[in-house]
Amino acid sequence: MNTLAEIGSRTLKTVATLEPHFQKRVRRWLDEMIQTGIQPLIYCGARSFEEQAALYAKGRTAPGMIATKAKAGESFHNYGLAIDWVPVKPTPKDPKLFTADWDDSTAYKVGEQAGHSFGLAAISWETGHLQDSRYKTWRDIPGAGDSGAIQQPAKTTKAVRKAGIRRP
Repeated sequence: MNTLAEIGSRTLKTVATLEPHFQKRVRRWLDEMIQTGIQPLIYCGARSFEEQAALYAKGRTAPGMIATKAKAGESFHNYGLAIDWVPVKPTPKDPKLFTADWDDSTAYKVGEQAGHSFGLAAISWETGHLQDSRYKTWRDIPGAGDSGAIQQPAKTTKAVRKAGIRRP
């Protein structure tokens, strides 16, 4: 559970990890969502190849459930061109504290529709994921798979755990 200020701060830190042109469009999408009354928590932005490889290993060669279809270098996250988000809602005991609302299908639909206006595309197999609509696949991204990708370790996973935001 977090305050709106904490959620906003975490979201802006994540947005700051994105490729600059994509970051501007995500900020405009974020403003649009807030104006419609939906508060998103953007909990994942750019992701290193190492983090992507670890996610891909889950449910395959590492314990846990399968978390992604994308190998290292095959995710828009590896190029700072994707976000993962969840709408938040007030907690029943304290309306000043908010928690992730993983089941708010209406908010996700609004987010996808608003995304179109800013060149953000959803993918059918992952709710709450938006990526740069200029590219059909990761192979179309200039520099995909080379040194142009984000190589620093991402810290989003630890930040999400610390915040108590859990994915289903």
